[in-house]
Amino acid sequence: MSTAVVTDPQLQNEALTTVERATALVVTNLEARAQAAELGVNVAGLLKKAVEWFAPMKRLADEAHKEICRKEKEITEPLEKAKKYLSKQIGEFDLETERQRKAEEARLQEEARLKAVAEAAQRAQDTAIADAIELEAQGDVKGAAAVLANPVPQEVYVPPVVIPRSVPKAAGVSSNATWTFRITDVNAIPREYMIPDEKAIRAVVKAMKNKTNIPGVEPYPEGAARFRA
Repeated sequence: MSTAVVTDPQLQNEALTTVERATALVVTNLEARAQAAELGVNVAGLLKKAVEWFAPMKRLADEAHKEICRKEKEITEPLEKAKKYLSKQIGEFDLETERQRKAEEARLQEEARLKAVAEAAQRAQDTAIADAIELEAQGDVKGAAAVLANPVPQEVYVPPVVIPRSVPKAAGVSSNATWTFRITDVNAIPREYMIPDEKAIRAVVKAMKNKTNIPGVEPYPEGAARFRA
């Protein structure tokens, strides 16, 4: 289903000429205003002719476009759903795998820290015992007791624990975490993230005109003229 696009040469030339005349006219007096009014009616008539001329072609093209889109959708929509499903399956698996990896990393890191602390405490105790023995041999019994009661803390070094990621790479597939959000309290959202409802405001202004009373909104008129062909 298709149609050729054919333009009426006479209509096109008349439209271009009229546009040139219209855009060259500046309304500064009553005579110019009368000319603008006459040209405006002429422009409205040409607009109507143009719309009527192209309407059948647009209708046929629209029908063809809708049919093409319908046929395309029959194939692409299930494929898009399948792709989205597989993407979510892989994404959720990868996120859970990464969560488990980090949890295990944290567990092993804490285990290593506790072991390092225990080893440092043992070294401090061993050093204190050796020093106490030496002091006692020198006859300093009180000093030996003090050293045993207050071992010198030893430096604790905990090497970082890193567990390699275990998710294999596949050709044409890359993991990606897309951050999104959910609104938990609309009243707590800062003002800079709020978008004014311009459609609702415009409806009130059109109805109330200069009597509009919306804080932060100033109604004002815009001059215009209407032309009927």
